[in-house]
Amino acid sequence: MNKHIWQKVQPHAIAIAIFLLVSVFYCLPVLKGLVVNQHDVIGWKGMAQQSMEVKEKTGHYPLWTNSLFGGMPAYAIAMESKYNITIASLDYIFRFFLPSPASLFFLSCICFYILCMVLRTRTWVAIFGSLAYAFASYNAILVAVGHTTKFASMGYAPAVIAGFILLTQHKYIWGFISVLLFSTLLFYQSHIQIVYYTLITLFCCAAAFSIKCIKEKDWKHLITTGSLGIIAALISAASYAVVLLPTNEYAKETMRGGRSELTLGKKKEEKTIGGLDKEYAFRWSYGIDETMTIALPAYKGGSSGPSELGENSKAAESLFDNSRQAGLSEQYAQYLSNFLSSYWGPQASGTSGPVYFGVLVILLFIVGLFLVKSWHRGWIAAASLFGLILAWGSNVSSINYFLFDHLPYYNKFRAPSIAMVIPQLTFALLATLGLQSLLYGNLNPQDLWKKLKPAAIVAGLVVLVLIGTYFTSDFKSPGDKERKEQMAGIITQMTGQQPNSQVNPAVFTASVFKGLSEDRKHLYGSDLIRSLLFFILGGALVFLTVKRKLAPLYSSIAFALLLLIDLLPVDLRYLNNKNYVSKDEYEEVFTPNRADLQIKQDTGYFRVFDRDHDFKDDSRSAYHHNSVGGYSPAKLGLYQDLIEYQLGKGNMQLFNMLNTKYFIIPNQNDQQPMALPNSDNIGACWFVKNISYVNNANEEMTALDSIKPRDTVYIDKREQSKVTVTPQPDSSAFIRLIRNQNDLINYESQSTTNQFAIFSEIYYPYGWKAFVDGKEQPIVRVNYAFRGLALAAGNHKIEFRFDPQTKKTGDLLSLVIGIVSWILLIGGLLLLWKNYRKKQLATVKA
Repeated sequence: MNKHIWQKVQPHAIAIAIFLLVSVFYCLPVLKGLVVNQHDVIGWKGMAQQSMEVKEKTGHYPLWTNSLFGGMPAYAIAMESKYNITIASLDYIFRFFLPSPASLFFLSCICFYILCMVLRTRTWVAIFGSLAYAFASYNAILVAVGHTTKFASMGYAPAVIAGFILLTQHKYIWGFISVLLFSTLLFYQSHIQIVYYTLITLFCCAAAFSIKCIKEKDWKHLITTGSLGIIAALISAASYAVVLLPTNEYAKETMRGGRSELTLGKKKEEKTIGGLDKEYAFRWSYGIDETMTIALPAYKGGSSGPSELGENSKAAESLFDNSRQAGLSEQYAQYLSNFLSSYWGPQASGTSGPVYFGVLVILLFIVGLFLVKSWHRGWIAAASLFGLILAWGSNVSSINYFLFDHLPYYNKFRAPSIAMVIPQLTFALLATLGLQSLLYGNLNPQDLWKKLKPAAIVAGLVVLVLIGTYFTSDFKSPGDKERKEQMAGIITQMTGQQPNSQVNPAVFTASVFKGLSEDRKHLYGSDLIRSLLFFILGGALVFLTVKRKLAPLYSSIAFALLLLIDLLPVDLRYLNNKNYVSKDEYEEVFTPNRADLQIKQDTGYFRVFDRDHDFKDDSRSAYHHNSVGGYSPAKLGLYQDLIEYQLGKGNMQLFNMLNTKYFIIPNQNDQQPMALPNSDNIGACWFVKNISYVNNANEEMTALDSIKPRDTVYIDKREQSKVTVTPQPDSSAFIRLIRNQNDLINYESQSTTNQFAIFSEIYYPYGWKAFVDGKEQPIVRVNYAFRGLALAAGNHKIEFRFDPQTKKTGDLLSLVIGIVSWILLIGGLLLLWKNYRKKQLATVKA
């Protein structure tokens, strides 16, 4: 290799080698063939299994699935493009063809490194920033729970920003193709909420750049940069049209689209037009003081549950001692330990772990606030603050409720704490620029000290807050009272079976939760010591750097090494060898049990209700059967209403209408699951005797409380125009299912009088069409969430087809834009090469 070329490539090769080494070392079990046991991935696998089976038989994924929640669009779970011509296929290159999750950490390092190179930082400074971004604790937690698409999207976000910054540097070709490429890759990770937060970060950057151009009156550069950035982003979004168009259509009918019109038992202020209800959306709001976890991981204890309390837990010791004294078995005590939680923050729904950036990142971020001189400091600081405010959610309701109601599309997203991904990026970025300014700035030591004095004061205040919290907190959670009462209730129930038991549940639980507070204080104290140590070591490195006692290169290496020593042990709390299992063990959760095998003997079309699992949040049953339940964060709104108002209350008539033929329940003898046939199941379709019209959604839902499905159907008056005939008695009339092939369903009927048919399929207005003897007929929404058809007297062949136009349009648009994207990418690279060769020739001639 040419020596000159190697000198240019060598620093980047070193960086790539370090990223590769750290990523693989941290995820070493994957090289042994193990996989991460991820709850959410298992949930997705259960949802997608039917689609995969259909693809195996037919060669393509179905657009509708019957396997969960009574039926829903399958493209919300698994989808493929008809043509699959996209520059997103370059994804494997940026992952270095590594197995997951090592590929995700490597991807994040590489893309952040690209951003650092665009900002002209030195190699080791860029390595520091890249490791800081990739190995922040949130990423390890995402892998552990299975949010891999979120992690991958976060990985590409820095490269998208890098592309825009290239445009601001007058590097229009590089900037355009970078925004185009990385935005396309970002979209294809299929996590729109991270795309949204990336756009917010870009908006802050664009606003700062616009102010800069306006001050300098550089209108041409502003317009050129803005135009190229917008065009590249729109092309990348259009290339993803095969997913975006049907998903946007589907969103209107989901919980996230605010489909429900019900106001029964709901507060007016919690309702949102066209979006999620605020109460649901703002769960997992990060506490304002909880933000200090970025500097001390155990600031609020860690994750929910007892896993971090350790072997020397005072709470566990008290629990097991009291249980023995009360005569409770160790099995019962183990069950009660689930009420213990190291987390004592304000998130009512709990958390899988804290967002920890690392002490050195916090320290250098503060340094960056005072040392960085470029226009980037302003937008990075603004984006950081805005991200924190969004993450605080309902804790700053005056701001966030307003944004939720007025910021475009923001009301489609839940879990405000996810917005912490913005400061995760911006803190790491300003820390990197701060380190660059510290090591390679042009200030003399005296001026540098002056700049660093206020930074030292701010850092000192952070330390004082951390120390002060240790001495002033009671380490009690807002949810401790409820958990204590629940535990006491269970203890009362357990000991009530023992006539001579003298245990006092209140004294029992008070002792346990007192120990729990002591455990939390111990966790906090341990992390306080380690954070103070890293503040001291980081401060010492800054001091040695300013005093020129340590060369910039060695100082940057020392910062990077110290960063890893800080971050990796925290990451290992949430993603370690215990999270990995063999592939066979991973699949065991779907091994058919006795009930599954019993039900599989029935080859008919029906649904199953699994009472052995949480039917609202578990897709195991959907893996094997057509399920009444399932797992999806974006259920159809109508079905979510059925769950809340009918199914969750055990209305058997609703289960019957859903063609629920089997209930899976625990056998009383051995507690193993067994299948219980439902003799009252109505079947896939039936005729009704009467039609009753209601005025609104509330009346329709209330009517279901006492419905007699075979006698009467309830229809909203807005659907009345679709009902073209009135049912008449005919004792010989029948309707039956011939076949159900997901996207195509066939029935046949016979009657001597007009009839109205009800189908046990969930109503969805987009894409489904009904044909009676080949002639299209409107589908009526009946009984709140089901399908109905008016049928004239006679014998009929009935067909339902699911063929959404948005999918066909998306396929075509993705094909065209995919081709255009490849042309633009290859053409841009060729043009850059041509310009490079011209410069080379000019240099030789000179």
